[in-house]
Amino acid sequence: MGPVTTNPWLISIINMTIVFGVLAALGVLMKIIQLVDPTQKKTEKPVAAPAPAAAPAAVAAPVQDDSEVIAVIAAAVAALGHSAEQIACVRRLPEAGWTQNARIEAISVRKECF
Repeated sequence: MGPVTTNPWLISIINMTIVFGVLAALGVLMKIIQLVDPTQKKTEKPVAAPAPAAAPAAVAAPVQDDSEVIAVIAAAVAALGHSAEQIACVRRLPEAGWTQNARIEAISVRKECF
């Protein structure tokens, strides 16, 4: 049996080199398979379509009825034990509101853990 090393740093460097080498080889293999894929449809250059004579008028977006959503929110607030007088307003938030709420909740949970 050849020389055996007990140095943990050398062992970890050898192992990481092997892992990243295999990952690089798999990446190259995937690129080669993508290039020679016989099932991939060949894309043809689109033929230029003639321009329409006149563009149709812009259609206004339909107004969304939020009365059911407001009723559900009011019922949820009432189920929590609050009265209708305590509700200042109900308005739709942008989609970022959910993300911001999740971040605030994660921070508050993190504070409780430490």
